[in-house]
Amino acid sequence: MRDRVARPARGALVVCFVAATASAESFTELRAAAHGDGFEESFASVVAAAELSGGEGMPAWALAGSTLERVGVASVPGEEPEAATGAKPPKKFWIGAVSVATLAGSAYNSFSDGPNQKFHFTNEGFFGQHTYAGGADKASHFVSYYMVAKLLTGVYSELGMPIDQARLLGAGVSTFAGFVTELGDGRGRYGFSYEDLTMDALGAATYLAIAHFGVGDLVGFSAGLVPRPPVVCCPYGGFGTDYTQLIYSGDLKIAGLAQRAHFDPGPARFLLFSLTYGSKGYPFANPDVRERQIGAFIGVNFVEILHAAGVPDKIWWGKILYFLFDVIRIPYTQIGYQYDINHGKWHGPTIGDAFPRGSP
Repeated sequence: MRDRVARPARGALVVCFVAATASAESFTELRAAAHGDGFEESFASVVAAAELSGGEGMPAWALAGSTLERVGVASVPGEEPEAATGAKPPKKFWIGAVSVATLAGSAYNSFSDGPNQKFHFTNEGFFGQHTYAGGADKASHFVSYYMVAKLLTGVYSELGMPIDQARLLGAGVSTFAGFVTELGDGRGRYGFSYEDLTMDALGAATYLAIAHFGVGDLVGFSAGLVPRPPVVCCPYGGFGTDYTQLIYSGDLKIAGLAQRAHFDPGPARFLLFSLTYGSKGYPFANPDVRERQIGAFIGVNFVEILHAAGVPDKIWWGKILYFLFDVIRIPYTQIGYQYDINHGKWHGPTIGDAFPRGSP
């Protein structure tokens, strides 16, 4: 349960994003090589062989640019390649400092929220109709701590940590930051929620799995804003975050799919297919008009546009751009349909802001 937009991981995200900017700018001498899971090396070998043979059996777009650039996984925070042999040893002090600062940010974010009460637990539920936010808060926890794990991995890798260790530590610190947040909530008005912590851990673990198996160019998760409906009718009270303007996405990237299925997607390489979750009217509108919405959208893949535009992914500002466009869903760049679970109604085509019941 949360009182501020994106509060579940705000403190952790702010701290580790600042650290990502600093580390990416300060430690660019760590030369990028192949990822530790073996996928990139294998795919690069296939592309290199196709280049030597004149591109037989490979679509022309897949051979555009350098071999490693077309692997499909940018060197952005959370997707960092293994440091080259002979690179400087891990900067253990700064790795520890980033970890402690991330946890401190989470602690400040939750322990400073409202007056102290007797420590207590709360049973919020997950995605039910009569939960506090219709499940949008749980989607927020999942995506937020996915982002934290991804960003921390990039920071640790920039600080010289081997990529497999960086991923494990990034996911671990992200999950522990969620635990610290719940401790703070436990002494406040919200209470310690095991459901929130479960979604935090699942988000971090999902990033770990995506990174380990080298499918970050194929799937990912993002969060974004949608325009607020002009009127949300029927005030009903309640407290916490209104998730009406927020939407959470699981994204399938057409460019990554084309690489694996060996077909030329043409302009579709710049698109992604998203399954979304969000809620409208929780917790302030009358329960009769509240909606839990699942959706299917086609949207723009800005990471692929950055690749096509030649934006460098090995320098600090390029890494930041790739990270941000990978995890932030840009408003007005998707269109699709949403299904209102509460009332059994479809909305669309829409950009994600449909809430007809919220207008008198």
